[in-house]
Amino acid sequence: MSNTARSRAILATASRLFAAKGYSNATTSEIAREAGVAEGTLYHHFGSKDGIFLKLFDQTMEGYLAGIEGLLAEETTGRETLTALVRFHFRHVSGRREHYLILLRDFPVHLTVERFARGRPQRQKLDRITELFSRVLARGKADGSLRLRFPARDTAEALRGSLYGTTRLKMLGLVRAPLPRLAAMVEAHWLQALASPREPKRARGQG
Repeated sequence: MSNTARSRAILATASRLFAAKGYSNATTSEIAREAGVAEGTLYHHFGSKDGIFLKLFDQTMEGYLAGIEGLLAEETTGRETLTALVRFHFRHVSGRREHYLILLRDFPVHLTVERFARGRPQRQKLDRITELFSRVLARGKADGSLRLRFPARDTAEALRGSLYGTTRLKMLGLVRAPLPRLAAMVEAHWLQALASPREPKRARGQG
């Protein structure tokens, strides 16, 4: 088995065990055994169980960021980009349920303190999400397809919070609606909240 194959086996096994048992209940010896590698190999690749968790976080966020950057590269209005963003978010979650369950249910408190101070790589990824959301909203404001009542950055943080909160509740089993319906509901809410005012109808006979 190549180093790449070992690394992938460890990550896949850890993801499955973390999702099934909870991060705190899965041990490195169990992960190594089920991945078919020595426990020392696990430590060689990731350093610790925390290292595995952070790698899963990084992979999930890097895919998420790449997807949003792809949407922004399209020549679409801000409203169209916002619609695509919300739909992409829930597709991404749907395709990576294990990862999102782990990240939203089990994120260790000590890693939150250590890794999410300003300037740390994991914090930078989350800040980048807000920055990209802000660009979507700013595009809509500039082209007139969205109306922002508050600064783009503040609105982007609220949008990110609503996506995070809805997704977390779904992953914890506290929301019954399926992901496609949640996506449609969140999309409708934000499009309505940020809708541009309609132009007043002209009276008949006015030029």
